[in-house]
Amino acid sequence: MSDNRGNFGNWFTRAHGLRGICAAIVLAVGFATNVHAEGIQQPSVVAPDTPFIEAVRDGDIDGLKAALVRGANLDARDKMGSPALFVALQFSQHDAFKFLLENGARIKSKDRAGDTLITLLAGTRLTHLSALILEAGGDPDRLGANREPAIIVATRAGQSDMVRLLLDWDADYDATDLTGRTALAIAVQRRDQTIADMLRDAGAY
Repeated sequence: MSDNRGNFGNWFTRAHGLRGICAAIVLAVGFATNVHAEGIQQPSVVAPDTPFIEAVRDGDIDGLKAALVRGANLDARDKMGSPALFVALQFSQHDAFKFLLENGARIKSKDRAGDTLITLLAGTRLTHLSALILEAGGDPDRLGANREPAIIVATRAGQSDMVRLLLDWDADYDATDLTGRTALAIAVQRRDQTIADMLRDAGAY
């Protein structure tokens, strides 16, 4: 009887451990999905940086204000070459992003990969931040990485709200990717009826 109880105990311990592992996997997959949905990837290597960049990464508004008083440049880049506005997005520090934008950080900067703020955000659900950039004078048609405009990036990612926002700001629906495909062609290929109808309503054919 004691052996059976011992076997049952071992089985219970293993089962409990497996449930824990499965739960960890589910959480990890969920986290990865959320990160993918956001579309903004945090750098895999984060090196110590200037107090200004560290404040951006931490979303420390008081630290940002203090750094500016000491003469920090709003457009300073981190050690990987990303401007502060991009750093704020990479670390999901949206309040810091808004603070930088409101205080005059350059919205026309590109990151090291060649993305603009709009093309970086185009594949995400962060339409409210894209709207802020467009309201501040951002160009919806400026080419980013791979020489593609935001409407191509947003369509490929299936981000209908972002496509709608870009069209509201007169983005060029006839713009193409490097293979010559328009946003409508991409939407049709993806069988994304919502975006395809949106583009057709705007005049694409």
